[in-house]
Amino acid sequence: MQTHPVGRGLEIATAIALGVVTLVTALGVLQSAAWTSQATRLGEDSSDARDQSVTNGVLSQVRQRSDYAATLEAERLTLLQNDAIAADEYSTALSLQLSIQTALASAYELPDGSFNAWRDAGFPADANPAQSADYLVSGQGESDALMLTSQQLGTFGTQLTAKAAVFGQATLVYALALFLFGVA
Repeated sequence: MQTHPVGRGLEIATAIALGVVTLVTALGVLQSAAWTSQATRLGEDSSDARDQSVTNGVLSQVRQRSDYAATLEAERLTLLQNDAIAADEYSTALSLQLSIQTALASAYELPDGSFNAWRDAGFPADANPAQSADYLVSGQGESDALMLTSQQLGTFGTQLTAKAAVFGQATLVYALALFLFGVA
């Protein structure tokens, strides 16, 4: 039976340790790169969601202002129509009815019947349909949801970047260990 010198066993153990450290170092680099890539994609998605949120928010505000102006104009015309009906000026009242319909036709997103309900209630100042909570949520809700999504994606990306940095530091330690084993 052939015996190996004691130094030979140490060489084999060192080679195995070098192999393990090399494998762990490679896996650390691979995981760090994967997380960095995913964090980059999340950052891009976050930016896209933010941009879309801003665009939708601006459009929503333009529509809300336009709808508010349309309801105020229709309110003014309705009051004139009421005066014309009271004065038995039915042709003027009919003409004003067409003007009311034209004013409301320029509205973007007023719920059906909301102006008539406001008119039937006597035009209370705090009940304009273009300023109701439901109207504002339906117009601004998508923009707010996109902004929240953008913030959440940004947070996830930051967390992955931090994890990748930790793995990068660990990989550096493994590489140093590999160097020291090699020197030994």
